[in-house]
Amino acid sequence: VPPTLVIAPTSVLGNWRKEIERFAPQLRTMVHQGSTRLKDKQAFTETCATHDVVLTSFALARLDEKLLQSLKWHRVVVDEAQNIKNPQAAQTRAILKLTAPHRLALTGTPVENRLRDLWSIFNFLSPGYLGKEAQFRKSFELPIQKDNDQAKSATLKKLVEPFILRRVKTDKRIIDDLPDKIEQKMYCTLSSEQASLYEAVVKDVTEQLKEAEGIQRKGLILSTLLKLKQICNHPAQFLQDGSAFTTERSHKLQRLGEMVEEVMDSGESALIFTQFTEIGGQLERYLEHSRHYNTYY
Repeated sequence: VPPTLVIAPTSVLGNWRKEIERFAPQLRTMVHQGSTRLKDKQAFTETCATHDVVLTSFALARLDEKLLQSLKWHRVVVDEAQNIKNPQAAQTRAILKLTAPHRLALTGTPVENRLRDLWSIFNFLSPGYLGKEAQFRKSFELPIQKDNDQAKSATLKKLVEPFILRRVKTDKRIIDDLPDKIEQKMYCTLSSEQASLYEAVVKDVTEQLKEAEGIQRKGLILSTLLKLKQICNHPAQFLQDGSAFTTERSHKLQRLGEMVEEVMDSGESALIFTQFTEIGGQLERYLEHSRHYNTYY
């Protein structure tokens, strides 16, 4: 039986190899990557013949196009298949030329921007199944995306559903040890300094809006929302004056510190997301030096 070719982003090739070694140690795995990779057709063919799985990247699927096309694979697996969403891209065209009786596409986002993404993936899986690109655009993409045609949407769903194996985190048959996600909204009042700054910004923009029109008005509103977010985070972020990043000035920062403390006391770790990069650095310093937590940003 010929080997299976797995095409994946360079960053996950190592993980693919580790997972194969963990769950299917009997499979002989080869990584076709790096400057020392085999480039001679005969040597490549002979080496592949002694392996069950060959791992390579999207970049090499294009650069080593002729080499990879010289073999008849048992199956071709494309991980993060949204990388072949553009049918005109060189790497997509190269992957389409690979010969294999079995093809698999793995992705969490089969449609990123437009329905053509889905067509391109199916064009790899089963060329012609959804028709030619122009035909698909006329029959499905335009009616669904422009006219919100529910009948066309239902028809397309029926066509693709038999080929899709979907796994969700809530499926206990697949993941029985994953705890339920609990979402909590924590409401924090403004400190007196935050309230004063907030009120001043609102008062200022109210006066400016009286004379602003059109795009200027929209821009003013958006910039004001950004300022208000900064104030709610911490006055130091809004003022940009290098002043103290303390909990006394921001009840939100105070509550965050309490939440992190609760997590640390339970022996667990925490991920903190912020919209602003400058706050990330300040949070790291606060948690590292004031709270003495091992923090990485």
